[in-house]
Amino acid sequence: MNKLSVVPFHQRKRQLNKKHNKENLIISARQVFAQKGFENASVREIVLNAKLGSGTFYNYFEDKFDIFLIINGRLVNEFSDYFLKEIEKVKTFNELVRTAFNCWFSWILNEEENYQFIKNNKKYVLDLKWLSQNSKEYRVFNKKLFEIVIQMSKTIKFPQNDISFMVTSIIAVCINLGDEMLERDDVELNDASKFAAKLFLEGL
Repeated sequence: MNKLSVVPFHQRKRQLNKKHNKENLIISARQVFAQKGFENASVREIVLNAKLGSGTFYNYFEDKFDIFLIINGRLVNEFSDYFLKEIEKVKTFNELVRTAFNCWFSWILNEEENYQFIKNNKKYVLDLKWLSQNSKEYRVFNKKLFEIVIQMSKTIKFPQNDISFMVTSIIAVCINLGDEMLERDDVELNDASKFAAKLFLEGL
């Protein structure tokens, strides 16, 4: 039986309102951070954008960093779900590399809200050290990715290199080229993916 169904109606309504308010604040904060960046955004702007009372925010979050971590975690999970499904389809090492780059570049360029959020908060979300220290979601993603690649290496011919180094290198190239793409308007997705794959697989 659903726990809410045994709660008196007036209490159940209050619980649903709390859940709605919290989600509303998270959506609002993501919009504000996407527009202004974490450092330039304020709790007041988040609350006003959510159309809630000024004290509502602190019923759910300690500060704006607390809600920023939640949004970052969701962002990582969104990409992780999409990316891991895609790489499980590959049949060769070269295809794995191309898929990795294409997934990342298409994800940051084709989703406007992702693009703006990452662009204006790249000091955090494109910093692997920061992610490793602050995002349990990123650590889970990294672990899953490594496990999948290790499993693939048993059936797919891989270069005779340290797999951990290779995975870390692909992520680093994704991050750095993605950063460059966020600053330019003249880069085509396919061109960027081809360049990154060629750089990694063949050298310049």
